[in-house]
Amino acid sequence: MEKANQIGLDYEYWAKKILYFYGLLAIVAIGGQLVGLIVTVFYYSYYIEDYISLRMIWPTSFIIAIIFISWFMVRVLKIFNPYILFFAGTLIAVVMILSNPGLPGLQMTLLLPMAISLIYLKKFKLTISFLTNFVALLIIYLISEDSRAAMTPYEYFAYLFILVAGFIVYLAVIERGTEMLSILRQAVEKEEELLIQNRVMERLSKTDALTGLYNHKTFQNYLDTLVQQVEGSGMQLQLAVLDIDNFKSINDNFGHSTGDSVLKHVAGILSEKAGVHDVVARYGGEEFAVIFTEKSFEETLKLLEEMRRAVAELKHPEIAGGSVTISAGLQNYYPGLPKSYFFKKADAYLYDAKRNGKNQIQHNRSYNYII
Repeated sequence: MEKANQIGLDYEYWAKKILYFYGLLAIVAIGGQLVGLIVTVFYYSYYIEDYISLRMIWPTSFIIAIIFISWFMVRVLKIFNPYILFFAGTLIAVVMILSNPGLPGLQMTLLLPMAISLIYLKKFKLTISFLTNFVALLIIYLISEDSRAAMTPYEYFAYLFILVAGFIVYLAVIERGTEMLSILRQAVEKEEELLIQNRVMERLSKTDALTGLYNHKTFQNYLDTLVQQVEGSGMQLQLAVLDIDNFKSINDNFGHSTGDSVLKHVAGILSEKAGVHDVVARYGGEEFAVIFTEKSFEETLKLLEEMRRAVAELKHPEIAGGSVTISAGLQNYYPGLPKSYFFKKADAYLYDAKRNGKNQIQHNRSYNYII
């Protein structure tokens, strides 16, 4: 059987909890029997043996047996059916009533299994529990001569009407509980919706709408943070500024929508090739920037060359199957280099690559990756 339902109720947990309640009820019943025994000793000494036999031993044995069987089904067989637990509660109440037929008001213990059904917040379960206990009260009156003798017809019908009244009150409790649960669920859904909206807005504020890469502002924030972190730490950091070659001619010849498609394709390659902890951003227009972390300069240069080659090899159906190239400038960070100069140096190497024929990488080492 399923352990939880749509309202998030853990059937296993509450089955064990109900058994615990029944155990407490048994303890209370035994306490009442002991009090009754004391009264019998003082006022009805001739009835002591019958009291112990009829009012203590057999009802206690039945109650313990009912609880043990229920415990076995829940703990061993892993059966968490609430109707079985309701029925067990009704049996316990019936045993208590039959063992003390002359005790007025004990019939109202039949309200307890109905109260247990409120845990599940289901009208159908409450209805089944009510009908079970209603029928149980009828059977008690029919089979127990002592119960009939102890109750007047007025009392008997009064108990029946009290059960009905209890059922009506419990229905109202379930309706109110269901209403509160619905309000709580709506509040949670609204909170989740707001949380999702906030996350979406936060992401939109950090990313470029066209390419999905980080935008200019986010790039600057990351660059500030990373420069501060690596200063004096010995961690390696490189910055590449990239530009799509002859991009203006694509917009002029094929239109801006085609240019947007090319930008997205190039952005996808840069994002795919970059490392997990690298920062890829659209700096503006057809220009991109990549912050490389946790790599040596040679590793970064090799990775940047893979990006350049992948862009050059990609065919774009939007421009009649043609391809585009990128130029890049790469600057290695060294202690004491201001952030502004860090970017200016990478940008200057980019323009060196443009002037030297494009589709290449220029950097602050003595060798270049040039096609």
